[in-house]
Amino acid sequence: MTGMKPPLIIVLIVIFLLVPGQGACSRKKAVDANTNATAEGGLTNAGDRSQAQVFLDQGRELYLADQDEKAVTAFQEAIKIDPEFAEAHFRLGLAYDAVGKENEAEESYKKAVEKYKKYLTDNSKDAEAHYNLGQTYAGLHLYSEAIREYRQATNLKDDDADMFYDLGTAHMKLAQYDEAAAAFSKSLEIDSENYRAEDALEEAREGVQRIRAGKKHQEDLLKKQKEEELKKGEGGTDANTSSPPANSKSTNSKPSNSKPKSSNSNSKPAHVRTP
Repeated sequence: MTGMKPPLIIVLIVIFLLVPGQGACSRKKAVDANTNATAEGGLTNAGDRSQAQVFLDQGRELYLADQDEKAVTAFQEAIKIDPEFAEAHFRLGLAYDAVGKENEAEESYKKAVEKYKKYLTDNSKDAEAHYNLGQTYAGLHLYSEAIREYRQATNLKDDDADMFYDLGTAHMKLAQYDEAAAAFSKSLEIDSENYRAEDALEEAREGVQRIRAGKKHQEDLLKKQKEEELKKGEGGTDANTSSPPANSKSTNSKPSNSKPKSSNSNSKPAHVRTP
């Protein structure tokens, strides 16, 4: 029995040393599994959102640098990691537009609308989300819906010049020049060096003048038309009064078979109107 103890002790020591290594191996496998799942967009925890945000930020930088194809790839990666990432869908739509893929852009915008609506159900006070949803609607040419979201954004955050600028731009698309001018004025009030808002305000004011001039021209035309119709009506009444009916006869003419009337007769033919 005594001869068996050393081998047993050695075995126990070996097992003790192996266990930590196996644990480390298991943790490494778990990390690898998480990495693979993240790449496929299968997880939605805070770590995944952080990683998706990294790709989103990369995509935004690439988009601003006019490297639009690379931006598309970056935004796609962000969506793979977090399929519910509304901003990633929205910015993917922008990037698709930039590379001329209109159908893909439209699908991305629609996805973004879906995700933003879902997000805003529980985060209705998020001004940036309302603003981005407004931009998404603008990408779909749904300017009334865009205006609604821009207004929500400016109500929640009334010191953002870009929000008011885009609100004005949406009003311009609908030829709502008064509202557009008000929005551009507010944008300039917040940022006096916002030159694009300054140019847009001038254009909006020109639109206001065109609308007013058009309305006045239309009113003048209607007024002139009514005056002409009134004159025609008066002219027709005079003609009917002065001209005898087509079947009337001269007072000097007599039917060939008529008899002379007595001098005291006051009767007149029935078809002659009494003065």
